[in-house]
Amino acid sequence: MTQPADHRPDDVTPPRDAAPAPHDPPRSPEGDVPTRPTTPERPAAQDPAPQTSEAPSSGGKTATTWIALILGAIVLVLLLIFVIQNNVSARFQYFGAEFDLPLGVAMLLAAIAGALVMALVGSVRMIQMGWTIRKLRKQQEKAQRTLR
Repeated sequence: MTQPADHRPDDVTPPRDAAPAPHDPPRSPEGDVPTRPTTPERPAAQDPAPQTSEAPSSGGKTATTWIALILGAIVLVLLLIFVIQNNVSARFQYFGAEFDLPLGVAMLLAAIAGALVMALVGSVRMIQMGWTIRKLRKQQEKAQRTLR
């Protein structure tokens, strides 16, 4: 049997008359396009619930904690470099009090104050959502009791 001119030795397609390997998908009568096995169609309502099998995580809480600690240490080093490079003293006034601070320290304190304000606003919102959830659960329980 002669091979066509465009045939390469690394071509792994099986001959058309060869039986497919057990792991190969079934092929159409032409042998080119894999076909789907024929199964009777079922309505979607009769399909069993999809099973979610989550793959086990590669790390865990310990690995996540170590990564967070390493990233935190990197951020602290970067902040330390920022404070050291911005050590020019600056005069500040706050509610009538005057004080001198290195510029880097003052900016760091301002960022911390901003983060605390953000955390306070977020906490208030989380408390509001908790109240709403509790109220809705009570209403749901009351509705279920009346339906029984």
